[in-house]
Parts: sequence; C-alpha cells; structure tokens
Amino acid sequence: MKVTLKEIADRANVSVSSVSRALNGGWGGALVHGQTRERILRIAKEMGYHRLHSSQQPDRSPKFRIGLVLHDVKYKYHDPYFSELMYGIESELAEQGLGLDFTLEVQEIFQSRFFAGVEKCDLAVLCVGPLKSEFLQELKRHVPLVFSVGGLKTPGVDCVSVDFRGAAREAVQYLIGLGHRRIAFLGGSSVVGASLEEEERFIAYKEVLASHGISLNQTWICNGGFDPAKAYEVMTELIRSDKRPTAVFAASDRMAYGAYKAIQENGFTVPEDVSVLSFDDIEMSEFVSPGLTTVRVHKEAMGRIAVKLLVQRMEGKLPLPLTSYLPTELVVRGSCNKYDGFSKEGAHGSDVGDRKA
Repeated sequence: MKVTLKEIADRANVSVSSVSRALNGGWGGALVHGQTRERILRIAKEMGYHRLHSSQQPDRSPKFRIGLVLHDVKYKYHDPYFSELMYGIESELAEQGLGLDFTLEVQEIFQSRFFAGVEKCDLAVLCVGPLKSEFLQELKRHVPLVFSVGGLKTPGVDCVSVDFRGAAREAVQYLIGLGHRRIAFLGGSSVVGASLEEEERFIAYKEVLASHGISLNQTWICNGGFDPAKAYEVMTELIRSDKRPTAVFAASDRMAYGAYKAIQENGFTVPEDVSVLSFDDIEMSEFVSPGLTTVRVHKEAMGRIAVKLLVQRMEGKLPLPLTSYLPTELVVRGSCNKYDGFSKEGAHGSDVGDRKA
C-alpha cells in the first residue's frame, strides 16, 4: 500500500508540512531541525515511502517557494477555525508534493529583511483570514503570486472565501422568522485596522433589520473582539440591562460560547430566555449544551481548494484573477426558540421602540 505523508507525520509526531519539507529537501528542508529531519527520513525509509520520480511529478517549473501570512501566528495553533483551515492548506500542499517554506505575521512581512534574502520571482504567498485590501495590494507589488484564503475580495488578487454578508443575512432572517425583533449583535473587527461597523456580518445584520422595519438599538451592538472572554464580559453587561434582547447573533462560535456562559450564570437559559445563533460551526459547537445553531463554513475544504487553485496559478493555467466563494449552510441545533412574546418573569415583552414608525 502507498505510504502517505500523514502516516509518516503521525509516527514521527510532527506536522505533515514538516514531513513534506524534510522529504522534498532544498530550501524548505533546511527549516526542519537536523535531528527531526533525520528521524523523518529514517521513519519514511522504514515505512517503505518512495518519492515520485521526476517523470511522475507535475511540471511546476520554475519551482515556487510557498509562504503563509497570518495576522497572528497563534491563530494557527489556538483558534479552532484557523487550525482547521490551516490543516486543509498543509494537507493539500503535502498531497501535491509541496510544503510551506515560511510563516510570517502581517507586521513582520515588510519590517523583516526576508524579501531581501530571497529571489522574489519564485515566491507564492497564501494570506489567511480577512486582511486589509491595501495590505494585499502592497504585498502583490513584492510577490508575484498572492492568494487570499478566507478573506475579502480584493481586485487583482486570487481569493477563496465565503459570502460572509449573504450567509449572515440568512442567519438573521432565520431569527426574525422565529418571531424575534429584539436581536443583539455580538461581533468585532475581523479586518486589522477596520471597525466593527465595517464588518460584513454586521452590515448584513443592519440590512436585514432595516428590511423588516426594525430600528437599530445601539446598546445591543456589542464588541466581543472575536474572543470568548471578551464576549462573556460584554454579554454579561447586556443581559443585566433593563431591556435585554430575546436573541443574539454572534459573528463567531467562540464568542457564542462566551455569551452562553454570561446568559447561564445570570439565571437565564438558552434558548428559553435568549436564543443564540452564530457563525463558523467549529467542532465543539455540536457538543455544547444546547447544541449551537450556526452557519457552517467548510474550513478544511477552503484551505484545500485554495492550494489547488494556487497550483493551477503556478502552472499558468489560470489566466485571470479568480474569486471563488464556497457555499455555507445554516446548521439548526437547539440554541434558538420561537419568541412567544413573554419574558422569564412572565411580563409581556414589548417591541415598543424597536419598530420603526
């Protein structure tokens, strides 16, 4: 049977990308520590791994060095959304016989002397997450191949992502269909240097409310910073206010977890008192109680498709910049209820002030 890079990685207790670098050698192989590289090569030999002969390898001449740019490298390891996306990128690179040669943070990319030490003509960079369009445009001046993964559409830059605004519209519309009119928004700035108000999911939230004649309540717009602890803090303040919402739309599952904790610690329940709907569908969202209703983003597939398209770009098969949106879907679990117009205390809930005249 054919030995895969993942099988070697599991036995060597390293990442798939490290195995790919070690086996491919060259510039990327030098990034793997000597003893680790030797262990990988030994295990690969013991398992009977054989590299493809040059005649079997895809023609990717000139050979590109592939790098990764993130707003914060810790996302790669500690954020389940980005971890799954990164798994898709690294796994697909390995299956294509490629590997990551470097990983940099946004603030490092131009401050470091990295570009001064390499030939820029053979660089390809995958930019993960919603980075500012100005940054991507500036990076493209230095690097021939720039690919945005999970970000926003930028003129002249290849992109694989989802329609954040369209998916958020569907989510808020679902809450309104359940009878909710007092809907809070729990979000943050997903693009470095931008405000919460510029975020695509917030724009969708405003658009749907307006289309139903529901005025915007500024006290129900909460900045959770895409962090569960921060979301817990702002949700605690909101749930203790005189006029609490009957539903919350959170821009990420991790913020929804913080909202759950705040709601439950203050004597309320999800969804009987407050419905919670979110975005991402990371693994734990199925197992929290109640299960979280959320917009599913196919994160691993997004990473894999981005790499496949990047390879086509490297091979000269994509003549024009391409933007590809992967489908999303609303996964209904147990965190949303129909609104019956009554609060926990039994007083009739009023929409006075929530509807436009």
